[in-house]
Amino acid sequence: MSDIDELIKMLDTLTTDEVSRIKIETSAQMEEGAVKRAYHHGRCDVGSPFATGKLYDFEEQKGTPE
Repeated sequence: MSDIDELIKMLDTLTTDEVSRIKIETSAQMEEGAVKRAYHHGRCDVGSPFATGKLYDFEEQKGTPE
């Protein structure tokens, strides 16, 4: 089976499993055929400051809310 056929099979499997958002990246640093998946809980991009909770411009409020 060709690489393109393998890719199509992988995408078909993901969509059959009702995965709604798919982002594919290639890497020469991963072993050939290796797959890494990441899950997120909403519309934030995987790994973004919002998804990781590490906002660069947010100062945590101390004390009770007003």
